[in-house]
Amino acid sequence: MSHPRIEEVEDSDLEASDPSEGDIDDFSDNDIMRRVEPKSSAASQIKPANIPPAAAPRPGAPGSEFQTTNDAKQYADFQCLYPVYFDARRTRAEGRRVPKSLAVANPIAREIVNACAALRLPTLFEPAKFHPKDWANPGRVKIRIRFGGESGRGRDG
Repeated sequence: MSHPRIEEVEDSDLEASDPSEGDIDDFSDNDIMRRVEPKSSAASQIKPANIPPAAAPRPGAPGSEFQTTNDAKQYADFQCLYPVYFDARRTRAEGRRVPKSLAVANPIAREIVNACAALRLPTLFEPAKFHPKDWANPGRVKIRIRFGGESGRGRDG
């Protein structure tokens, strides 16, 4: 068990004092770093009006046509996909839902969105959502795989 001790230090203690002021003469003005202001030119300045918004989709980019939601009711029949479902490093108990032979290393939600968009599935990307067992890898993808009254289990039911 440790025994903490309190030491009193006086300002007049020579051992703990600051370096003497006589040492300041050892420095030359060339040793001191000074801030240099960047030269401004009108051509090199970036105008805020010329910066594209980060959230704006790029036309033609795969997966750029995902939707966002304000009304959760219209997405009630969508299925949720989390990256942890496809993570080869995880066991079934840790959240993986696909066979290990089909799992991938380090999946991210954006890749799932791109894959669903390539398959032309209605997709909803929720980047702020996360799986409780995989909180360090954010993102949830909702997709519609059942249309109308279809069960999604084939013709037999």
